[in-house]
Amino acid sequence: MRQSRTVLAVALILTAGVAGAFAADAVSNSAPEPVAFVPASWHPAVQAGEYVGSRDGCRKCHLREYRSWERTPHAKAIELLSAEEQNDPSCVKCHSTGFGEPTGFVSMEETPKLANVGCEVCHGPGSLFMDKEIMKDHDAAVAAGLRVPDETTCRTCHNSESPTFSGEFDFETAKETGIHDIR
Repeated sequence: MRQSRTVLAVALILTAGVAGAFAADAVSNSAPEPVAFVPASWHPAVQAGEYVGSRDGCRKCHLREYRSWERTPHAKAIELLSAEEQNDPSCVKCHSTGFGEPTGFVSMEETPKLANVGCEVCHGPGSLFMDKEIMKDHDAAVAAGLRVPDETTCRTCHNSESPTFSGEFDFETAKETGIHDIR
């Protein structure tokens, strides 16, 4: 129930543009809960979401994007690591989906569906926005937790902490070759 109140509150904030929106708890008739302004790029609903995996969650509705993503290095990112590196948090954080998050990648044995740099690395945990009715409306999907990635998203991993980083990162080129077809 708390998650649905949070999603409702975020939707109210985004549509009304009001920093002091309140979410009412209709079931228990308790007092409204104050909700602070939350930017669309991050809000509690995203943190409460669960990772569903690109194949199981995203592919069914986004087959074109999924197939084009499969041809990128991101789709095979975990395979670029040695067996030792696949157990090294400093490597796995950028070669898997949701590593370090409550429902994210743990290991190849425990969470193989979250190996590699999948959709949710850029777009956030899919459980809250993957519903077909929500995804029909981009603003509703964003309010529910869909992240719209930007250069900062990519630079989370494409930076000087990476042992293979060349010092150059061109976001516009990366969008053309490194992610998926964009409608």
